[in-house]
Amino acid sequence: AAYAVAPPAVRERGGDIRLVPASLDAADIARVLKDGYDVARLSDGFGELIETLGLDVLFVDTHPGLNEETLLSIAVSDFLVLILRPDRQDFQGTAVTVEVARKLNVPELLLVVNKALTSMDYVALRQKGERAYNATVAGVFPESEDVLRLASGGVFSLLYPDHQWSREVTRVAARLMA
Repeated sequence: AAYAVAPPAVRERGGDIRLVPASLDAADIARVLKDGYDVARLSDGFGELIETLGLDVLFVDTHPGLNEETLLSIAVSDFLVLILRPDRQDFQGTAVTVEVARKLNVPELLLVVNKALTSMDYVALRQKGERAYNATVAGVFPESEDVLRLASGGVFSLLYPDHQWSREVTRVAARLMA
């Protein structure tokens, strides 16, 4: 199922955003773990989804780090958005993923810093990321108790479109669609 999650501003302009959640079925997960991924099948499935839903853009959210799923998703991507936390371990792990993406000739790469403390200097975080990876940092998302409190009980930016966190999502989305 593809769920409509477009905020009112997108719908007012005739746009649409769909969310297709991954399977939580234990048999599906076990099959993937046992058999692995077929990159051609994954790419074909993405193409079919794009065609069936009439999508201009398909975002694929993968697990952090480099595993088979992530590598295959990067390999078929035209655009990669890497999300990292502002800590040394994430900065080091992201460096490896950036290098792999460049070796796989991903045409466009953007970074997003997530869970930044409100006391941090967001301009300095942005500059640090851009220097470290020679890539644009599209946004810095603050750590938000409000987002955590929702506990995946909905799409936060739809429920609270005027919240600081949601406004940053909107800025990043505008950058991605430019």
